[in-house]
Amino acid sequence: MSRWLPSSTAPSATSRAGRLASWLLRGGLGVCLVVGLSIWVAPRAAAPVDAGAEALPDLDMTPLRDFQIQWVNGRRMLRFTAAMANAGVGQFELRGSRTSTSQPMQVNQVIFQTSGRDAPIARIVPTGAVGKWSGDGHNHWHVQEMMRYDLWGGHGTMRGAKVGFCFLDSDPWNLSLPGAVGSFYYRGSWCSTDPNALSNKMGISIGWSDEYEWYLAWQWIDITDVPGGTYTVRANVDPYGFFEESSETNQCRWVRLSFTGASNQVNVLAAGSECADDWRGSPFGADIGWMIDAGISTGCGPDLFCTYNRITRGEMAAFLDRALVLPPTPTDYFTDDEASPFEISINRLAAAGISTGCGGGRYCPNANVTRGEMAAYLDRALELAPTANDYFTDDESSIFEISINRLAASGIASGCAEGIFCPTTTVLRGETAAFLHRALDD
Repeated sequence: MSRWLPSSTAPSATSRAGRLASWLLRGGLGVCLVVGLSIWVAPRAAAPVDAGAEALPDLDMTPLRDFQIQWVNGRRMLRFTAAMANAGVGQFELRGSRTSTSQPMQVNQVIFQTSGRDAPIARIVPTGAVGKWSGDGHNHWHVQEMMRYDLWGGHGTMRGAKVGFCFLDSDPWNLSLPGAVGSFYYRGSWCSTDPNALSNKMGISIGWSDEYEWYLAWQWIDITDVPGGTYTVRANVDPYGFFEESSETNQCRWVRLSFTGASNQVNVLAAGSECADDWRGSPFGADIGWMIDAGISTGCGPDLFCTYNRITRGEMAAFLDRALVLPPTPTDYFTDDEASPFEISINRLAAAGISTGCGGGRYCPNANVTRGEMAAYLDRALELAPTANDYFTDDESSIFEISINRLAASGIASGCAEGIFCPTTTVLRGETAAFLHRALDD
């Protein structure tokens, strides 16, 4: 990661004591950075390595700090400092390679035989990670999805801006670990500043960390359209399990915080090291758990469901396709879903007669689903029995009234309040889980 300072609000080198001048260039990137000498987190102890055994790294997410709100290019950003550390007994090293500039940069992990920096290589392991050149002010190669930031609350789940990382030894973290050395080794220049590079290398030494300070480019979550309230922020290192480690239990940190819409003050209320999620503590936790166990949903991120996000028509197609195990179809029914990841499910829904689209040969995959539309989806999918009862007073002019009454008669929906259904209100993903659980769970 290039330590580009986006504004004059970044701390100056002279304002922070105890810095080593030899670290200011961050490995020859030509960008000055101030880094800290203090070990600011109580690290977890690493088990000693057996003689002759492989020395695995252990990626540890350190506590999040320095929360604040700033405006950047007209957007309101929640900013914070995060760092990943190597708490293992082996170096964490990745090497990128490709045979030509037209090929993607593949990423391999190097596993060493022992803890030392000059240890022989035990294995080189292909991974699912990819390298990507970033020319947006970073101007070097990143490993994609090395860390992930997410924020959630009653108004939805959203992801942080930073998705790629060039990591290095920026700060000593716990030099008492076996194999730790008091000087940095991995440098930012090894990530390569050449967009035509055929190889690169990056890593974190035993007992060292790579810190991403709050003032760095893309180190934020965009909260421009988020109302004030209480939210959870979670940072997760290696969220997709690309890399071999000695432990998988220390990869997350979370902070519960609050802010208002009018003030830039952030109040930290609680913090922890568990991999918190956005669904287990919600009113829909049991329904979402059922959906995940049934294979109807894989969530919206690592152990996330986006419980309070509005569901789209494309997502609804995928849910119903998986739940009903719809047969394939060679027919392409709609003109506006070619770029949608849900096109296959959308066509299967159309072939099964569950959806006729939104008009004019279109499906509108990115449009939100209303409660009336949800009733129609489930009515057609389950072939609900007719009913003579009129359950609600606010659906008389709705084209979905028949389906709404059938849903009520079947016990799938009881309305949004006494005597009303709210047919034009959009449906949240958590509510969708509840609908489907009641409709499909025998």
